[in-house]
Amino acid sequence: MDFEEKMTDLSDMLEKDYFELYPGRNDALKRLYNLMKRHHSSRSDALKSRDKSGSDWLYSPDTIGIMLYVDLFSNNLNKLIEHSGYFKELGITLIHLMPILRPRTGENDGGYAVQDYRSIDSRIGTMKDFKKMLEHYHANGIRICIDYVVNHTADDHDWAIKALSGDEKYQKYYFMFENDTIPKQFETSLHEVFPKVAPGNFTYLEDLGKWVMTTFYPFQWDLNFRNPDVFYEMVDNLLYLTDIGVDMIRLDAIPYIWKTMGTDCKNQPEVHLLLGLFRKIIEICAPQTTLLGEAIVEPDTIVKYFGKNERLECHSLYNASYMVEIWNSIATRDARHISWMKEYDIPATSIWINYARCHDDIGWGLDGERLRRMGFDPHAHKSFLIDFYLGSLEDSFSSGELYEFNPLTMDARNSGTLASLAGLEKAIKLSDDYLLELALKRIRLIHALFLFRKGIPMLYSGDEIGQLNNLSYLDDGHKKNDSRWLHRMAFDWEQVAGIHSMDSVHSKVFKSVKQLIETRRTYIGHAAILDENIVRQSNDQLFVIRQTTVENESILLIFNMSEDRQWLYTNELKRYGFGGVWREVIQGKTIDLDKKRIVLGPYEFFVTKL
Repeated sequence: MDFEEKMTDLSDMLEKDYFELYPGRNDALKRLYNLMKRHHSSRSDALKSRDKSGSDWLYSPDTIGIMLYVDLFSNNLNKLIEHSGYFKELGITLIHLMPILRPRTGENDGGYAVQDYRSIDSRIGTMKDFKKMLEHYHANGIRICIDYVVNHTADDHDWAIKALSGDEKYQKYYFMFENDTIPKQFETSLHEVFPKVAPGNFTYLEDLGKWVMTTFYPFQWDLNFRNPDVFYEMVDNLLYLTDIGVDMIRLDAIPYIWKTMGTDCKNQPEVHLLLGLFRKIIEICAPQTTLLGEAIVEPDTIVKYFGKNERLECHSLYNASYMVEIWNSIATRDARHISWMKEYDIPATSIWINYARCHDDIGWGLDGERLRRMGFDPHAHKSFLIDFYLGSLEDSFSSGELYEFNPLTMDARNSGTLASLAGLEKAIKLSDDYLLELALKRIRLIHALFLFRKGIPMLYSGDEIGQLNNLSYLDDGHKKNDSRWLHRMAFDWEQVAGIHSMDSVHSKVFKSVKQLIETRRTYIGHAAILDENIVRQSNDQLFVIRQTTVENESILLIFNMSEDRQWLYTNELKRYGFGGVWREVIQGKTIDLDKKRIVLGPYEFFVTKL
């Protein structure tokens, strides 16, 4: 289907949603259509060729992702090119480059205060360097994802500078007010994102004598998507990124992008209309590019950002709840936390991003009702997890730190690398071989829990070599108050240099993760997972999943979430129709489901085929 056919096919739905946001603005819609035509006509032949298969690549079992900071991983974009062999060896086919667009001068929220959407952070290179890097990685079969901050710009963005100069057109790009009357009305229903370091949701601009909405930090001005000119500009920037070849665009902070007084200004219905428009425009102008939504909210709300079949929104979303329940189950040795998670029906063209760690902290967004059914007090259990992963409990294997600790509510989140939170750091410090063995098994299990699930697995750079917490951030005045820098450290290339020749713990972690990725790509062949169902059984330490591929193959995943041997009684599997001899594809051994029971060792897991 060519551009004109797509426009005809989707224009009715596009116009319906557009006029619901911007009633009667035929002039603005016509301008938008002209923008879309202009971008499509200037799109390169190479990208139009990639467009022919659309977003099919997203659903392939070959799609394995990793996220990283360019400066921490390779110093700059040109040196990133030199490391493509590392990703190919590991089996990575999608790289999410953390914020790389030109940020605000000075403090910039880790790059999320963008000064220019069409320039690259000068610390890592130029747009020419970025395009060169894109071409190189595409030639090596690796796709690239970057961040697009849609809720706000930096206060030194060109639009903000014009607004500060008194230009009323650009003042309307933001939420600006002559006095604090309306801001105070907004504040009555708003929450604070960073109550300790950035309290309140408005900032007074002394040079202008006005108030501006700043949900996150005072230097990040919220965009006014009620203004169709803002929507036009942001679509223009979005299509610019697709036209230089970006394969996946992470839309940052999407729950916040529509503001309505009297609400908490999160997850408003209009947000879904905006995302539906972004999706339709992408499908028309750049169908090979996909949208990843960043919405770290409760599970029932997250899933809504996939949209419905009649109005699709994000292609993919972070499975944040699953990440939390991995760590919950590991700490409690209780697989019910994962097994009893609510299951959602999502559109066939939507897919979860599964992960265990990322650049952010772990926020304990637990399902209180489910915890109560299991016999846990939600508040007490959250406190247990906070202390467990801080490492302050006597029997904890973890080494971590708190993020945003509130002494009034005793609430907090946790920071740390996967390896340190999983026990490797403590085992090394104590020179305890037994704890070391358990930590390596635990690290392997955690990776398996997100690598083999239906969806796109996403590693966090450094976890694949077992990097430990970085305490040097405490010596940096700009970082010492943000514990997330505990797991944001320079990639250790010295450890990588020895992964093939040395039998270090880092070598063991790398080889283990590499093997799991290879298995992920081969155990289901090139047939995507069609269905996935939890298998209920009586051993609370075991997590069992049945998968069916599009080629109608059955796969049985069995995970032991504890450091003790566990038995699975096969009569409980026979209720689901399981029997016969299965092959465990990692170890190569056979699993006879006609025997009375099968045993799993500490943190052992089976990936089996009939």
